[in-house]
Amino acid sequence: MGTDNLFHKRKARKAEMHRRRIATLSPLPRVLIVCEGGKTEPHYFRWLINYFGLNRANVVIGDKKNGLDPKRLVDYALEEYNKERDFDHVYCVFDRDKHATYDATVDKIRSVRLRKGATIHATTSIPCFEFWLLLHFTYTTRQYDAPINESNCELVVSDLRKHIPDYDKGSQNFLIYLVDKTEEAISNAKQLGKFHESSGTDNPSTKIYVLVEYLKSLKR
Repeated sequence: MGTDNLFHKRKARKAEMHRRRIATLSPLPRVLIVCEGGKTEPHYFRWLINYFGLNRANVVIGDKKNGLDPKRLVDYALEEYNKERDFDHVYCVFDRDKHATYDATVDKIRSVRLRKGATIHATTSIPCFEFWLLLHFTYTTRQYDAPINESNCELVVSDLRKHIPDYDKGSQNFLIYLVDKTEEAISNAKQLGKFHESSGTDNPSTKIYVLVEYLKSLKR
């Protein structure tokens, strides 16, 4: 009997939490963002939600505490989506760097079909998320190719520190440097996309700007 009562209390509490969350939603699409990085990317998107004045009940950052490789990240995204099933769009933010599962993960996302017209997107950066941060300060087509067993992303971080000297992966100290530079980053990312139409490579590049522009469109 005691176990049954506990079960019903938990069920009622969960239903009440869901009712309260629904009551706080604005009539905008509901968005789930999950990130490969456990700190830097979540810090950035939480900052961006505040910067754009968005409702945190509508735009949710998946909190998985630790970093995941691309394949496990998509699995995690689908687990989070299936918990509530009322997200309109799911964005998986991950890097190519030297991940062996990168291409397979992009293919998997293309094949996934969610319920009721909901969409899932591969929001990728090559070689890594820090390249998106770098575009806030400069336009570059430099290819990042580190020796075997070394990270391509470290080359990007080295360039990024020319603009953010105290950049420390995982901390939030870089956010203050990005104020009023979002449009420059979007413009640089689009210019790079046009360059790659005939370059024969996608190194470097980023799709973060697509997600950022979408979030910006949710501003009221």
